[in-house]
Amino acid sequence: MKLLWLTDLHLDRVEDKPRMAFYNRLRGEASDAVVITGDISIARLLPSHLRELGQTFGSRPVYFVLGNHDFYGSSFTDVDRAVADVCRVQKNLRHLGRGEIIPLADGSALVGHRGWADGRAGWGNGSAIHNPDHDCIANLRGGSKRAVFEKLAELGKESGKYFRDVLPYSLKCYEQVWVATHVPPFTWAAFYNGKPCGRHHLPHYTNLSVGSVINGICKQFPKSGLTVLCGHTHSSADVRVSRNVRIIAGEARPGHPRMQRVFDMSR
Repeated sequence: MKLLWLTDLHLDRVEDKPRMAFYNRLRGEASDAVVITGDISIARLLPSHLRELGQTFGSRPVYFVLGNHDFYGSSFTDVDRAVADVCRVQKNLRHLGRGEIIPLADGSALVGHRGWADGRAGWGNGSAIHNPDHDCIANLRGGSKRAVFEKLAELGKESGKYFRDVLPYSLKCYEQVWVATHVPPFTWAAFYNGKPCGRHHLPHYTNLSVGSVINGICKQFPKSGLTVLCGHTHSSADVRVSRNVRIIAGEARPGHPRMQRVFDMSR
């Protein structure tokens, strides 16, 4: 069982010819399933780009979560509705975050949720960084800074609750659990321009809500391992948080989509 991982493709920034060339490379990559950890496109183009990805992989399942950029130009509700419509037609597309635990191979399974930078790390709402999300996503636009950070905290708690619900059973039943999410759940895996994030960037590059849930639950299952696949920062990281928790963040360059890794689930 081989799992191909993609993240932060930003296909809205890729012209037709290089995008088709990228799809051809994906077609030739030996894998049994695909996981994408967000920032596939922007809201207006996301349905068409998802269809293209689904068609590229044929019968292979494509498991994905959305990232912040996937909502640019729209709202959470409208994007989720559009994605659900695409998944009903393109049957190999599987939008994670609905309680599913997906067996990958003997002893391993995949779970996922989009997650969000919850604004709690570093300087929190004292950060001097203005995040474009707050202008480009309808649910975040127009509020005070305090109101926006309260919404970010709410989104973080939502993702934390999701993993609190699905991880205990997953870790009980499987020796290795793979988690797909968009934002790194630990500050140790959050980098900016290849360097560890400073305190002003950390609120926008970390989801502490999910990190605390993972830490707490994994301590209860010391014989099981958990690997988080994430993106968002565009800087690679491979961090061992504890004996049984590993975080891998993907490297990305908008306008130049790339494959991250192929994981052999049988090893």
